[in-house]
Amino acid sequence: MKNFKTLLSITFIATALFLTSCSKDDDTVPISVQDLVVTIDENPTNGQAVGTVQTEGTGVASGFSITSQTPAGALSIDSNTGELTVADATLFDFETNPVITATISVVDAVNTGTVTVNLTNATELAVQDLTINFDENPTNGQSVDTVTTTNGSGTLSFSITSQTPAGALSVDSNTGELTVVDATLFDFETNPIVTATISVTDAINTATGTVTINLNDLVEVQDLTIDFDENPTNGQVVDTVSNNGGGVFSITSQTPAGALSINSSTGELTVADATLFDFETNPVITAAISAVGTLNTATATVTIDLIDLHEIGEFKFGGVIFWVNAANNEGYVVSINNLGTTSSIQWNDGPNTDTGAIATAIGTGQANTTAIVSSQGAGTYAAQVCDDLSLNGFSDWFLPSQNELNEVYINKAIINATSTVNGGTNFDIHWYWTSTQQDGNLNNAYYQFFGSGTQALNLKANSARVRAVRAWTTF
Repeated sequence: MKNFKTLLSITFIATALFLTSCSKDDDTVPISVQDLVVTIDENPTNGQAVGTVQTEGTGVASGFSITSQTPAGALSIDSNTGELTVADATLFDFETNPVITATISVVDAVNTGTVTVNLTNATELAVQDLTINFDENPTNGQSVDTVTTTNGSGTLSFSITSQTPAGALSVDSNTGELTVVDATLFDFETNPIVTATISVTDAINTATGTVTINLNDLVEVQDLTIDFDENPTNGQVVDTVSNNGGGVFSITSQTPAGALSINSSTGELTVADATLFDFETNPVITAAISAVGTLNTATATVTIDLIDLHEIGEFKFGGVIFWVNAANNEGYVVSINNLGTTSSIQWNDGPNTDTGAIATAIGTGQANTTAIVSSQGAGTYAAQVCDDLSLNGFSDWFLPSQNELNEVYINKAIINATSTVNGGTNFDIHWYWTSTQQDGNLNNAYYQFFGSGTQALNLKANSARVRAVRAWTTF
């Protein structure tokens, strides 16, 4: 009986233990991951908390991880706590990604959870892009336009982060007004488009905008100042008024009137009245030029400084010019009075000798005179009185050769006019000696009649009028 009671007790205890064990196994609940749906404002900051993934079941959940997310890289999760934070704030943009999703897994969990982050479209600071047309060639400090914004809060601060070309613009940090810093950069031919990136910051956000300035190609004309030979011909090209941007050219005024004409299409200036291009009368010729374009009218001033050429009939270099070379840098003048104390002088003094003075060309009179004086010696005769002459600061006078005297005769009228104005006398209607001896006949020399221009031979012992000449150069 005692053994039976003992066996019964053992059986009861074993049964109780079994029942207790079964009761504990029935109370264990597996871990499951709860879905998370949150709504947050767009434009958070990196590291900002989004929410925490929750789990259900018996035990402590751990080993949280993100197995996938859209867009990639937006979120990160604390592996121990399940807290979600912003990994890349730039992806939290309502306009680009209004909903961000992620799949969450937990170690030992029976499922994965889904995270849905709905972004709220925040009222954001925005900078309005600015595109304008603007005339080239402004002035420094001139207002260009003003950058505008929307949805800013608090005090706004404007700045230029970049611009092309550099240094062209400045912006008022308080108002956003754009002004010209370097007007030389606002040149259509060099920089037809000026651009800038504008940054605006308020109490919360920073936004950027683009400024595009399309320069208007205005008509531009340059003032023109040139040196120009007097005595041109009608229709001769003077120069061209330089311009950019085209335009229709015209002369609005000129002094003296009627001197110039201009090509309306090209701006080429030509001589309209050559008689006005006279240094002695109009040493400077001026004109006001207008060029009319689609957007503007430009003006310029033309200044033509006439070069004083050496002209036949001018009183220079001690006498009256009667011959000038093509380069206008050398020539000859004749005295304004006859030489000698009497009206006529012999060609030689004493016996006839072969002086060797037989050259006839222009440029040989000086050599002829030197040869005659060397042969004849001292005395009062045509070559000697010329060689001895000191007049108007010059002492290199000589008796003209045959062709030199002929040039004097050809220009007799203008020489007479200039001579009388300057205190001299007209040529007599008489014969005038040359320095040219007859070749092969030592008794004769050439002279010229200033009534008809005839040249002939005359005995050296006879008398005739004498005018001295001299050479000049400007080099």
